[in-house]
Amino acid sequence: MIDSLRLYDWITFFYAVSVFLYFIDFIQPSRRANRYAFWTLAVVWGLQTIFFIERMRALNYVPVFTTFEATIFFAWLLNTFALIINYLYKMELFTFLVNIIGFAFVAFDIFARKGATQLSAPMQGDLLVIHVSMALISYAAFSLACIVSIMYLFQHYMLKLKKWTPFFRRLPALERLDNLSFQMVKLGFPTLLIAMILGAIWYRVVFGHFLWLDAKPLVSLLLLIVYGVYLYLRVVLGWAGRRLAWLNVLGFCIVIVNYVLVGKFMSNFHKWG
Repeated sequence: MIDSLRLYDWITFFYAVSVFLYFIDFIQPSRRANRYAFWTLAVVWGLQTIFFIERMRALNYVPVFTTFEATIFFAWLLNTFALIINYLYKMELFTFLVNIIGFAFVAFDIFARKGATQLSAPMQGDLLVIHVSMALISYAAFSLACIVSIMYLFQHYMLKLKKWTPFFRRLPALERLDNLSFQMVKLGFPTLLIAMILGAIWYRVVFGHFLWLDAKPLVSLLLLIVYGVYLYLRVVLGWAGRRLAWLNVLGFCIVIVNYVLVGKFMSNFHKWG
């Protein structure tokens, strides 16, 4: 059996190499560095997939419950989205920025390293697996929407100043960025809604009552409202562009607070190691 923690170290190492190569390409455009960075990131994806499967075999449940497991699954989702979008749209800068976020999460977990903890049997179950997986998919979608929105805001700012730098020329068109962020929110909103409904049902089945006054579902509800407003403004009122990009940035800040701080310091229930 593969040592999962040793494999995790290799994932972090190759992640760092990929970020470094993308940074080289970012500072001074280089097709070779960009190509190596992309394939190194593909190696990271392969290692993450092996890690996930090995851990699932070792623990005999889908490993998405603890902070360590959720982090590796979240980074795997980001990596998967980045590779697909880069393949379809050739957005190297987007892949670089997603890469930085994924690496930051993985590196953060290395220093926290409580990784090998295992969840007790009563806290497992298919419904809970789907609940956590859907929540993490929504977080990944919102993260990507934020990255695209930041690229949009930056390009809008450069256009306003009429600065046609080489970096500016590597950015996709504003319309494409705006549409891609909308697609990500369209994915993230329903998956978060489904995650919250399944989480509420699971808690009711296991504990006999609903979890009302806990920080995690309350902040998740706030998150749902923010992205609900985004979709309302976009679909019903026809808004597009800069104001919605800022709303995406706000939503991602809440995602970070909910993922990093709420579960660890503010929730009485969502502290699973």
